[in-house]
Amino acid sequence: MSLYSKIPHKENVTYSLVPGESGDQHWLVRFTEGPFAETVIQYGAIKLVPEDDGKISFNFFVESSPDPNLTSEDADLQLWSGDVLEEILRQSLEDGSAQIFEEPTQ
Repeated sequence: MSLYSKIPHKENVTYSLVPGESGDQHWLVRFTEGPFAETVIQYGAIKLVPEDDGKISFNFFVESSPDPNLTSEDADLQLWSGDVLEEILRQSLEDGSAQIFEEPTQ
């Protein structure tokens, strides 16, 4: 169960992964249920912040949405996107498909 949404997120239930443009290596996320159904986003940089209780810092871009005024500045969309990202990361770590890199020290 997520911190924001009242429903547990699950791939191909509340969201789906959609390949980016032909030749791109990025994936988009399409929300299929909830307040942002049919909104498609692309996650950008994702960073774990251990000194802040292991919170996740990330950015994302709205690729398309039924709401023409919806942007990544929307607080509710930020929370929803964060909950979905947590599930994607959890599932990726569980199935071994995640690639995690440490930031180089300066």
